[in-house]
Amino acid sequence: MKKAKYTALCGMAAALTVVLMAATTILPVLMYVLPIITGIIVLLTSLVAGKKYAFGVYAASSILLIVLITDKESALTYTLFFGYYPLVKDVFERFPKALSWVLKLVVFNICAVLIGVISVYVFGISGEEYSEFGRWTVPVLLGMANLVFLLYDTALKKNGILLERLADKINKTIK
Repeated sequence: MKKAKYTALCGMAAALTVVLMAATTILPVLMYVLPIITGIIVLLTSLVAGKKYAFGVYAASSILLIVLITDKESALTYTLFFGYYPLVKDVFERFPKALSWVLKLVVFNICAVLIGVISVYVFGISGEEYSEFGRWTVPVLLGMANLVFLLYDTALKKNGILLERLADKINKTIK
């Protein structure tokens, strides 16, 4: 019976992820905020049901986002980084602190560049945004993205206890 409850929870988590991400079509200002929030939904699923179920939520929602929502850059931001990062964050943190941060930043920057390249060359999103301020546009945008990532990673760590409490409440609710 527990598997059925976890499967239903995962279906609702994937559906909530898709519905929230669809809001980026209506409110483009949320195109970077909602992938972060929906990544936290995947993390909560992991805390409640386990990583196996959470990766299922991530996979299902990623496929649905790429196929269904019109804001492909936002879908890629979730699919290529924020959807799975909360699940693999602990792998990076097994290394010494300095190496852990270097690895996290390298992976983030690779994903950020991939998001831009795939957005422009696969989905045909206008690349004009990346040249609006001349040759400094991409480095400045990447620097700002790194700052947001550092804040996000720190927030995940600092709010771990809060997220675990929320996961416990969800677990008690579905029992």
